[in-house]
Parts: sequence; C-alpha cells; structure tokens
Amino acid sequence: MSMIQNHNSWSVCISSDIELNFLIYVASTYGLLKEEINENNLWPSRQRVESDQLHQKLEIQWKWFWDRSIQQKAHKNNHHVSFVLGLPDFKLVEQHELREVLVHLWPSFRQWWYMPAGGQAAMNYWEGIPDLIRYVQEFEDEVGRKIKPFHLNVDLIYNGPNELIEVTEEYIIMPIKIEYLMKRDWWMSRFTERY
Repeated sequence: MSMIQNHNSWSVCISSDIELNFLIYVASTYGLLKEEINENNLWPSRQRVESDQLHQKLEIQWKWFWDRSIQQKAHKNNHHVSFVLGLPDFKLVEQHELREVLVHLWPSFRQWWYMPAGGQAAMNYWEGIPDLIRYVQEFEDEVGRKIKPFHLNVDLIYNGPNELIEVTEEYIIMPIKIEYLMKRDWWMSRFTERY
C-alpha cells in the first residue's frame, strides 16, 4: 500500500486488494467478464464451464457478488478493509455454483499471487509508481492556487476491465495501466475537474 499525502490537505492511497484481484481472476478464468481484458498479462488459462446454463448462472452470480463487494468497500471508512469472502472455504458466499468455483480456483490464485514474480510483487511495484506530489505541485503552479482538500482511495487490479471503475468520488478501481498511473495528463485533468 502506498499512501501519498500533503499534511491533512490531500491524500491518495494506492493499494492492491487480494480479494478484488481474486474475483477478477475467477471471472477471467471462466470468461465471466463482459468487458475486454488485457490478454497480454500473465493470467490463468481459460476453463470451460460444463454447460451454457451453468455459465450464465455463474455470470449472474459473479456480477452480483462483484457489485456488492465494491459497494461494500466504497461505503467503509477505510476502503482497504477486506470484504468477507470467508476464506478459505467461502462459507459466506451464498451462491452454491459461485462458491464451488471460488474453492476450486483459490489454490491456483494463491500460488500465482505469492510467487516471487507473481501478482503481489507486480502490485507492490505499481503502487509506488505515480509521482503525485510533483503532479499536485505542478497543478498548483499552473492554476495559481492550492489544490482543494481531497482523499482518494485507489484499488489496483492486475487484469480485468481496461477502463477504471469510479465507484464513488473517493474510491476508484484501476487496472495497472500506464495511461492512468504514470500519465501526468490524466491526473492533471482529474485535479482540474474535481479539486
């Protein structure tokens, strides 16, 4: 987790959430995402579901659980508190079909996440990438005033939707893509529109 702040005026917390990344991993594995995903990232190979009916059921269950999870995170005071999957047996997941898939994929995800060049290592690298202090200073110099106070939580996802998901004004889910994290123009545009 990377916390960048200027006294109490503004702060940006960039973090990778294991549970969100696991849900994306599951969706990628079974082709449950409607959005395009980055096929170039090292990611699990696709698996087929036994029937179209089961695949459709999994799509619906996954989407419902994903939406519920990110809304739950968005309304917590600390956005980086884990929502409860009930690891490792997922007893808290009410949908039977989804729970079976989660149980099946959890060991392979954990192995990938914790390997030396795996997901967690990649995320730790990306968490420290943005030079936000410089971007804020440049913004303030350009507009001739201090930036308005704000707090932004960013959860990084290794793969999944190619566009960021703005859950609330203070909480976004962002793919690890250069055009967001490392692009001064993206941050300057956000500062101009909001702060």
